[in-house]
Amino acid sequence: MRTTLDCMVCFMQQALSTARLSSSDSEVHHKIVKATGNLLSSLDLSLSPPENAVAVYKQIVEMTGVSDPFYQHKIESNSFALRLRDQVRERIENAENSLYAAVCFAIAGNIIDYGVQHEFDALDIFSKCLENNFCIDDFELLSKEVNSSEKLNILYLADNCGEIVFDGLLVEQLQQCGHVVTLVVRGGQILNDVTMESAVDVGIDDICTIISNGTSCPGTPLEESSGELQKAFSSADLIISKGQGNFETLSGVDGPIYFLLTVKCSVVAQHITSLKNITVDTITGSGEFVLMKTGKSSSAPHPESSLPAHGQNVRHRG
Repeated sequence: MRTTLDCMVCFMQQALSTARLSSSDSEVHHKIVKATGNLLSSLDLSLSPPENAVAVYKQIVEMTGVSDPFYQHKIESNSFALRLRDQVRERIENAENSLYAAVCFAIAGNIIDYGVQHEFDALDIFSKCLENNFCIDDFELLSKEVNSSEKLNILYLADNCGEIVFDGLLVEQLQQCGHVVTLVVRGGQILNDVTMESAVDVGIDDICTIISNGTSCPGTPLEESSGELQKAFSSADLIISKGQGNFETLSGVDGPIYFLLTVKCSVVAQHITSLKNITVDTITGSGEFVLMKTGKSSSAPHPESSLPAHGQNVRHRG
């Protein structure tokens, strides 16, 4: 997925938000906005938005000296998710289809994201999680592969703090089906994305192997990733890609990939629409649930399954 002009506007908004997290000095905010404006003109639009975001956030770190401006947000996100973990695990175990329930909660967890310019009512979404239909629903394909008699080597590309807790519950379900799961985290601090430290903090290392993708990109740019990640990617029988950033960097990559995400951006919504040849306006970037396997075998979207109709509270951040 390429960077668009709309992404430029988003980068500027994110730069100001991050500047305010990094410093209380309005003059610093002004300097960062000006510097970001200058930087944007040099970005390569052929790259994905997450790849270009690296330069934006690196510049802010250099100007403020704050290496992890989202540190407190990450702590709060993980704490929020950990408080819900036992309750969510119980709902998954008691569900008619535990794998489906785990997928739903994992996707719902993707709403915990400080890198988008919206706020979503996470608690409301979790309470209605199993009532929401997917706008694109390839669960039947995923279920068929996971429930086959073959033991699969599954690569799970994680995204953000907070949601990593619910990723762990889906990992448990995949393991109960007899599969080996390796979880991938970011190689460096960026936004509220999950790193090795964050994953260990919530105990994911107790249930599966964790590896780093070797980059501080809020996605998975394969060519820039570590040799360990590239080897794991090429040898995986099935790949679960969580979140927008991973989708943006991998949507054009061939492989046995299932994308699990909530769509929180109109540019991503348009890209999905283009990939799936969707003619109805069911994906707008307002938090729709998507479980999509790219390729001809994936299913069509459900026109009636827009998430806001199920009571989602969405408001723009200033």
